[in-house]
Amino acid sequence: MSVGKAGVVTHAANGKEVARSGIAGFAGGCVLDVIGSSPDAGSLIWAQVTDKPAAGLEPASRSLSIVATDTKTYKERWRKPLVADTDEFAGCQYAQEATATKNEKWLTYGEWVISLTDGTSRALGYGIRPRAVGNTVLVYDGVCANCLNGMDSVPVTDPATGRELFSFPDHDIIGSLSDVPGDFATSSDGSTLFLARRISGDPISYALQSRSLTTGKVNWEITGTSYTGPASRKVTLVEKAGVVVIPDLAAVKQEVAPEVQKDLGVSMADGKKLWNLPGIDVCAANAAGVAVVANGQLVVIDPRTGKQISYTDERSDCGVPLGEYSYYSKDGALIRVLPSTE
Repeated sequence: MSVGKAGVVTHAANGKEVARSGIAGFAGGCVLDVIGSSPDAGSLIWAQVTDKPAAGLEPASRSLSIVATDTKTYKERWRKPLVADTDEFAGCQYAQEATATKNEKWLTYGEWVISLTDGTSRALGYGIRPRAVGNTVLVYDGVCANCLNGMDSVPVTDPATGRELFSFPDHDIIGSLSDVPGDFATSSDGSTLFLARRISGDPISYALQSRSLTTGKVNWEITGTSYTGPASRKVTLVEKAGVVVIPDLAAVKQEVAPEVQKDLGVSMADGKKLWNLPGIDVCAANAAGVAVVANGQLVVIDPRTGKQISYTDERSDCGVPLGEYSYYSKDGALIRVLPSTE
């Protein structure tokens, strides 16, 4: 979908326009997510802020509703109000932090966990933030990232009930949470978490872990010690090739040493290291190849071997990823770098 000043447009996967709506019906709104595998079955999930002016003795007020709109007919599927603790949360400033579970049944926004079936919601309280991870919801202190605010761990919970499934012992896993690429990645079925996280003190020990999102059990892990820490903890999943690409967690092994960042290709199944390459930045990936920036050029490498497939000097940056096959470069161009299965 695309949203502009003139209206909202639904596109098919090949870019063809499917439906269009005027912008007036979305006044005071902000887009949170789009769910569904096709325009015929999709929903635009958005938040709408309504300001009510003061009326005599009745003070001014602000309310917030979550709305699901059909992406083909633009008719409302459902609308539910959210109760905000303060006016701060009755707005759109947290729209970019909204996350949906992999099965598209739950949405997190601000302090709420929201059902994408009918819009019913559960508030966790001021300062407590939920974040969708696979088909679960991680809960953390959104006010003070370096303190627990009464929490002695970071729980991963069942979004339907809030029941804790397992927990992490500290807040180091939080960082900038987003799905692939990001500080973690989850399998397409939402069952497995791949996470690069700090596990102990000075020098810093890191681990790349494959964990069950049902039990929290560590399936496998790769550990490394670094005096400075890795330059990045980006985790990129190449699921159809069975590979996860991560930075070398032990890039700097001495107190005084030039920082040379390497990226590793690792088997998703057992954590076996398949290849390593220095000085690359991952842009996008699928089973056909991994697009990276190296030496100021855009290079496509084999996800299983790390060997170069092709390159071009016409592009030299990574931007915002758009699924497996394309991304927006820093200058706003839409770049398609890998073969598509369309």
